[in-house]
Order: sequence, then C-alpha cells, then structure tokens
Amino acid sequence: MNDRDAKTAVAEFQKGLKAARSMAQKNRALDVRAEGCNKLLVKPLGQVADTDKLIVIRKRAVELLAQQPPVDAHPEIMRLLQSKGTQSQPAVLAALVSALLRCGYQPTDWTVLGKLFGQDYAAERVAMQEAILEIASQQKEKLATGLLIDNLDEPAPLDSEGAANPPKEYWEARWKAWKAWRGRVKDALFAITGQRFSNSTEARAWLGKNPVK
Repeated sequence: MNDRDAKTAVAEFQKGLKAARSMAQKNRALDVRAEGCNKLLVKPLGQVADTDKLIVIRKRAVELLAQQPPVDAHPEIMRLLQSKGTQSQPAVLAALVSALLRCGYQPTDWTVLGKLFGQDYAAERVAMQEAILEIASQQKEKLATGLLIDNLDEPAPLDSEGAANPPKEYWEARWKAWKAWRGRVKDALFAITGQRFSNSTEARAWLGKNPVK
C-alpha cells in the first residue's frame, strides 16, 4: 500500500469507527480500510488498540498492527505494552506480546516483558504469561533464565506466618497460573540450556557450573 492509499485508508477507517454503532460495524471499518501494510497505519491502529471501549476491537487493531512494517510496528507495540491504557486489559496485552514476536522482538524488550509477567497472577493474565514464555522459548532468551527458574517450583510461601506474606488468595491464584504454564517454563529452559530440570535447586546448580552465554 502506497502512502496516498494509506492516508485514505486511515481517514476512512477512523471515520467508520466514529460512526459505528456496533462491534460488527467497527470490525468492518477496520477490516475493509486498514488491511494493508504501510507505516502510516501504525499510529492510528495503535490509538485504537490503546483506547477503544471494546476489547475485541482493540485486539483486532493489534492484529492489524502486527501486519505493518516491523521497523515501525515494533516501537509502537512496545509503547502499548507500557501504556496506562493497556495495563488493566490482559487480553490486549496478550495480543501485543504475540504481535511482538512477529514484529522483530529484541533482547532489550525483555525488561518490559519480565515486569509484566509477575505483576499479577489472575486467571485473565495466563494467556499473556504464556505468550511471554513462548517468546523466551522461541528466541532462546538468556535474559529470561532468572524468571524461568523463579517459576520452576510449585509456588508456596516461605513463611506462611510472616506479616509480609501475601494472602491466601494470592497463592491460590499463583498456583493455578503456574499449573497452566509450568510445562512452558520447563520447555523454555530446555530451549535455552539444552537441559531438563525438575526443580529450581537443580537448575541453579547446573547453571552455576554452566552459565549461559
């Protein structure tokens, strides 16, 4: 798509979104006018992903964003992963992490992903956590090793009676999340190290002798 067509597409899908009265109409506005590849589509699609009232539309905007030139889409995806508008929307965050894998993931991105992973263990965030683990595995991301080891063992409080210990609800949510993606943690560690570990003590002992390079 050339710049002229991209400008037309942006104007028309923004007009269509504004006039839409239903989710179906919003989807049509995006699909018909934004299905193309041009850097001029990146910011408008990012705006929809960041602010639209409907989660389905925001996710669709992310999907379309991932089809844009990676050199332009990548920084916009990273901006959205840190935007206040997306932090309370785990489904949007999961879509963004998946899009990042298609738009030129870089090791410097891991700092943001690592922070997102453990902020909350609510069931709604499991898909996002799985997407992050997929990046760690596919990219053999050495910077993920610490996070992976920390989530290798079954979660349990070190001091159940301590005043600083999170409440029971926290541990229940964390255990359920861990149960959902524990296999992915082991797979990611194997991708990075070539080794299978049964627990964190074993992993740390091996890595102490065989640091990843």
